[in-house]
Amino acid sequence: MTMRWLGRALALIGFLMVLQSLAWMSRVPPMGASPSRLANGEEAATAIPSPALPAAPSPTPAPSPMPTATPTPVPPTPTPTPGLPARWALTPTPPPAPVGVPEGAPPPRPLLSFPPGRVNLLLLGSDRRPGERVGRTDTIILVSIDPEGPSARLLSIPRDLWVYIPGWQSHKINTAYPHGELSGYPGGGYGLLRDTLRYNLGIVTHGYALVDFQGMRAIIDALGGVDVLVRCPLYDVFPDPDDPTITGTLNLPAPGYYHLDGKQALWYMRSRYSTGDADRARRQQQVLEGMLDRLKEGGWLSRAPALWSGLRRTVQTDLGLDEVLWLASLGLRMDRSRIARGSLHPVVASARITTTSENELFIYLPTEQTYAYLERFLLGPLPSQASPLTRVELINASGNALYAGMAVEILREAGFGVVRTAEVEPDGRPSRVLALHPGSSAGAAQSLLRALHLPASRLESAPEPGAEVAYRIWLGADFNPCGR
Repeated sequence: MTMRWLGRALALIGFLMVLQSLAWMSRVPPMGASPSRLANGEEAATAIPSPALPAAPSPTPAPSPMPTATPTPVPPTPTPTPGLPARWALTPTPPPAPVGVPEGAPPPRPLLSFPPGRVNLLLLGSDRRPGERVGRTDTIILVSIDPEGPSARLLSIPRDLWVYIPGWQSHKINTAYPHGELSGYPGGGYGLLRDTLRYNLGIVTHGYALVDFQGMRAIIDALGGVDVLVRCPLYDVFPDPDDPTITGTLNLPAPGYYHLDGKQALWYMRSRYSTGDADRARRQQQVLEGMLDRLKEGGWLSRAPALWSGLRRTVQTDLGLDEVLWLASLGLRMDRSRIARGSLHPVVASARITTTSENELFIYLPTEQTYAYLERFLLGPLPSQASPLTRVELINASGNALYAGMAVEILREAGFGVVRTAEVEPDGRPSRVLALHPGSSAGAAQSLLRALHLPASRLESAPEPGAEVAYRIWLGADFNPCGR
């Protein structure tokens, strides 16, 4: 991700499906491969591994000029929506009534009423190691696609969400897939994960794609790496997959844009040192976004048919070529204002439990707030279509050009759409939220303050008749994108 356009659109699963077919081409020089350059034009240096602790090449900063202003995005000209693939045009069969549910298991949730034509797909990342038949799905992202528009919503589901797994027991949701594979459940691992989501969250899904560690690394390297916007300094040490007897280091010492190769991007997505699971989910979505950018820049979407055989060798999926082509056709027309990012992490309760084997587990428990969020995020209007309360403008007076991009990302994650940004000279005043309409919602204002880690005293009334947005965010030099 480069600074020429902040807050890039998230990857649809159709893009990633085509993208994954590039992994088999990793022997070919990466698309657009060229040395990363620093602001002064010099090539970025590669760190030299220490004899005692060999390290991976250091991620290189990827700076570029900051635009002084970002105009309101212009919606693309509507084009005919291709018809749904045959399998998805059918109404999903309601799940059978559960039998043999153990005492103490929660009752099944009512199914969410998705609009006609909505397609829900699961993007799964497996922690399968070499020599293992199947791994846990530590990354679970629901991609809900509306072909009219088109629009998409990406929802990260915590791997530690405590659920009832039909026909088995209550456990973390990331165990459903491997249990389904190993137990011969109808539909295998995906079949059991699909039914687990239906039972516990009321979500019906239509298909899936799964990739493991090595597959994801190969894909990113085939694309020539990805660019990500790092908010918080991050340092972590991992076993080197090329030589398990040594370790490699991921060192991102300051906020900014970094170019990561496949190994570094994988570590960036997996790191939990000094961060929580919600931060990890956000970083995973950042990498997907960076992959989409590289994919679109290389013009690979139009070559899906030729890449299909490579795709089948790289990714585990139940999608057919016609479905991948349909997804790619939507993605080519997707406008950033019609893609929303969400996560269940903020709306679940955390707990520790002791299992029958006397192991203590850290888990997340779904609550009524979880179910309300699902209905609002998956079934409600997109931020770009909702009431003006979800549309804001951003003034960056912090003196740091990077902060505008970070604030845009933060606000998007909180459900707000930034319709314009502007750079102004620092005025010495602190960060604040200006309410431009007298009837502005207190709830929306509190959400803005919470997302930006600002106290209630930073909310100011600044009536502005005729303002197109309800709030103006003013970033001062005290803005802290890390929030720690």
